[in-house]
Amino acid sequence: MLQFFKTQVYYPVLDLLFPKYCIACETLISAEAGFLCLSCKHTLPYTDMEKMEENTAQIRMLTRLPVQFAASLLYFVDAGMVRAMLHKLKYQNRPEIGSYLGELMAQKFASQAWFRSVDAIVPVPLHPAKKVKRGYNQSACIAEGIASYSRKPMLLNAVKRIRNTSSQTDKNRKERMLNVADAFTLHRANQIEGKHILLVDDVLTTGATLGACGRSILTGTNCTLSIATAAIAYY
Repeated sequence: MLQFFKTQVYYPVLDLLFPKYCIACETLISAEAGFLCLSCKHTLPYTDMEKMEENTAQIRMLTRLPVQFAASLLYFVDAGMVRAMLHKLKYQNRPEIGSYLGELMAQKFASQAWFRSVDAIVPVPLHPAKKVKRGYNQSACIAEGIASYSRKPMLLNAVKRIRNTSSQTDKNRKERMLNVADAFTLHRANQIEGKHILLVDDVLTTGATLGACGRSILTGTNCTLSIATAAIAYY
C-alpha cells in the first residue's frame, strides 16, 4: 500500500510541483530517479582505477609524495557530463551533487583492500574566505558522501588552508605548484597520527593541490596517506 502511494501519488505530485533534471544533461527526470537520467547513469565514464595496482592517478601522485594508493572515480573531459556535474557542484550551489559523487566513490571502492584499511577521511580544505563566498567546501561534500556510505569518520579540522590562493584552472604545471606552496598547515596532528588517511578532492589534474595538502599531513605525523578524487583530468 505504501509503495503504491509513493509511485502513484507522491512522486507524480513532486514531479508536477518540483520538476527535476538530470545533473549531467538537464533531461527532465522523475522525482524517484535520483540525480541522473538512465542514459547518463549507464554511460558514466568510470575509470576503474580502484582495482589497479598501477593507475594514472597513483603514478601522477607518486611524483609528488609517497601515497599508499590513489584512485579517481570518473574521467573528466571538457564539455563532458562529468564537467557539467562538477561545475554545478562548485559554482551553482549544488552541494548535494558532491554527496552523491562521494557515495558512488564509496560504493565502487568498498570491496578494495586499500579502501577498507582507511581509518579516516580528510577533505582538501578551502580557505575560510572562499568558503564564505561559496557557502560550502565541495571537497568536504564529496568526503561526507564517502563517510556516510562507508561509516568511516570524516575529519574536517585536521588540516587548514592558510593562504587564499587563486584558481588553478588557467595555470601550467609549475604555476600550479607555486600557487599552492605553503598553502596548507597541519592543525590537529593527534587526529591522524598513526592512521591511514584518505585525502579527498574533486578533480585531480597535475596533483599540485593534493601534493601540497598531503605534504602538510605527512611532514607533521607518522601516518599513511591515500588519495581519492571524484574525477581525473588530462593535462
